[in-house]
Parts: sequence; structure tokens; C-alpha cells
Amino acid sequence: MKYLIGLVVLSAIILPAEFLIPLSIITMIVYSQIDISLLRLFRRKSIYFLFTIVVIIQPMIIGEQNNQLFGITYSAEAFLNGLGMFCRAVVIISSITLLNRKTNRENVKAFWKRRGLEEFDNVLSKAEEILPNVKFELNKVRKENSSIKSALKNPAELLAKMIYPLLHKTENLATNNRINEE
Repeated sequence: MKYLIGLVVLSAIILPAEFLIPLSIITMIVYSQIDISLLRLFRRKSIYFLFTIVVIIQPMIIGEQNNQLFGITYSAEAFLNGLGMFCRAVVIISSITLLNRKTNRENVKAFWKRRGLEEFDNVLSKAEEILPNVKFELNKVRKENSSIKSALKNPAELLAKMIYPLLHKTENLATNNRINEE
């Protein structure tokens, strides 16, 4: 199964858009037969945002405007390329999600151990502890600085505001002794 998923991802990266669109439809049908929850990907706002930018807006801006729909001119070639990019993104995201769900934790640890990262389990457990704190702090700073203009003027200051609370929480700091004990 993992080799088939790897082959699908490689095909999604290499194939041109003309062949990729039917491949992505077939891939999503097969993936939905394996795990129906993969279709929840289409509930995310980010997928629709990506679709809007890549498939709808991009053809109106890029390329030779040779077609017209409801008075709006667009490039058919850019539309096909944008649809291909969107299909690539959907196939790759779905493939990685399916691979993560079907692979058990012991196989992942063994894989990284063979690659020379013996402490992968400790790193993964520490990341699982810290990520909720990171998300909370980033959302807090983002809500405080709702002005996008100030973020663009001084991005280093915004980044420092996001990182500072994380560095000063004792539960987020890992020492060598604590990692070696685990």
C-alpha cells in the first residue's frame, strides 16, 4: 500500500495537467473507498481558498486572455494549469493523510531509527506537548495585532512577540538531561 501511495504522489508531481486531472479523480475515488474520512478535506476553507486563487483568479491574470465567460476574459491554458495544480495539491495532501493513518507508530520509529534518528520518539512526544501551546500563543498574538499593515511593516517584531512567550515557559524548554532520561 505504501508503495502504491508513493507511486501516486510521484505521478502527481511528474505528470502534466492533462493527464493529472483524470488521475486525481480516480485516485480520490480509490482513496475514498479505503477511508471515507479523507473526503473531509473538502470541508476546509483553505481548500476553497486555494481553488479560488489557483483555478479562478490565476487564469484572469496570467497568460493570453483568449476565452470569455460572462464578460470575464481568461486564459484557457492558465485555467488548465491551475486546475492541474489544485489536483496535485489534493492528491498529495490526501496521500500523506492516508499514509499517516495507515502507518502505525512503531513502523515510523523504526524507519527513523534506521535513518540515524534514534531519539525520534522523544522528539515526537515533545512536539505533541508543545504544539498546542504554540498554536495558542500564535493565535493570541495574531488577535492582538489584527492590523496587517503593522505586521508587514515590522515582521521581525511580530515574530519575536510570537516566539518570546514560548521560550519563557518552563514546560516548553527541553534540557539534555531530560531528553536523555526519557
